Amino acid sequence: MWILFGFALQIVVIVAGVRNEQRAGLWSWSKFVFTLGFAGLECAILIVPVTVMNPAASYFVPIYVACCVLAALNFVWFIIAARRWKLPDGRTSLQAYRDEQQAEKAQLGRTAERR
Repeated sequence: MWILFGFALQIVVIVAGVRNEQRAGLWSWSKFVFTLGFAGLECAILIVPVTVMNPAASYFVPIYVACCVLAALNFVWFIIAARRWKLPDGRTSLQAYRDEQQAEKAQLGRTAERR
């Protein structure tokens, strides 16, 4: 039951994120597909050793730890790569986020001046 709840919650978070990105003009289907593929690779790195190997074998723990380290390093690489992605207007996602934050601050400043 908890797995279904977690799965439903993940879908809600993904849909909310997609809508926010679409509203901000930062959405890219190709990057979304790449992200899903990356998530599948991470799952495979962690699940394949458990399903293929004998968990009672003496070499299981070192190999599984190596797979976890590989998955963690792959995740770090993915974050670094994703931060350099270019949006259709040529900005990186970090630049777009900073621009959005500055625009919100400027709008709040103008609203405060009117009062």
